[in-house]
Amino acid sequence: MKRVIACIDSSPCIQALAEAAAWIAKKTHRELVLLQILDYYPASYHLGEISGVIGFESNAMLLKELAELEQKQSDIALDYSNNLLNHISQMIKEKHGLDATHIQEKGDFLEQSFSLLREDDIAVIGRVGERSAEKNKVLGSNVENFIRGANCTVMTVGETFKPPTRFIFAYEYSPTCSKMLKRIAQTDLLRLLQCHLLYVGDHPEILEEPGQYLANAGLDVVTEYRYGDVAENILGYQREHGIQLIVMGAFSHSKIHQFFLGSITTSIFRNVDVPLLVAK
Repeated sequence: MKRVIACIDSSPCIQALAEAAAWIAKKTHRELVLLQILDYYPASYHLGEISGVIGFESNAMLLKELAELEQKQSDIALDYSNNLLNHISQMIKEKHGLDATHIQEKGDFLEQSFSLLREDDIAVIGRVGERSAEKNKVLGSNVENFIRGANCTVMTVGETFKPPTRFIFAYEYSPTCSKMLKRIAQTDLLRLLQCHLLYVGDHPEILEEPGQYLANAGLDVVTEYRYGDVAENILGYQREHGIQLIVMGAFSHSKIHQFFLGSITTSIFRNVDVPLLVAK
């Protein structure tokens, strides 16, 4: 069964993330999975390797106490994770009538999550994690790396989520976009929403064929051509029309390729207040 993977932590995005994952699961009839990676740092994290230090053998009691402290820390982290997962599961069950399964792992968030994700998953991640929230960051350090490295479709969510009725699809002429058009026309997640097909570039006639394709598939389609900066035009159009979701493909050519190379990614994340869906 295909899955929605909700990447759970205690960030301010947790409530909206759970709502978004439940919305996707209901729309697409996928299994809802709550994933939490325990990447806490043990008490000895900054001590380095001390077993070979001359004269340190006499501190065996300190080492024993440190090991006991780390075990206690691990137990507390696990209890906290269980409580959080159970709380989110209960909330989803009461509000949406969905049963969620749990996956818990220890280690680095990116490494562990990438090993668990499948190509047909849809992963949902908050724009900031718990550590970034503590430092008042507007964009979590793991988010961009997660989008780059994940082998599946990824949705990023801020602190609020409302089921969208319209979405922007940033279009370019490429094989990737052709595949995306077919997926949009077929998927239960997007095909019942109004699609705003937005092209930023020098050839507005490019929109004629994809616009007609989506219309023939039964979608309500609005086409829009703009020229200039990609990020500014995407953000500007979204704000002008109050659109609740931005959809982008993993493009490999043209100006939109910049989106996945640095400055445009940061610009989109820091300035948009609606979910972003990046399809692979």
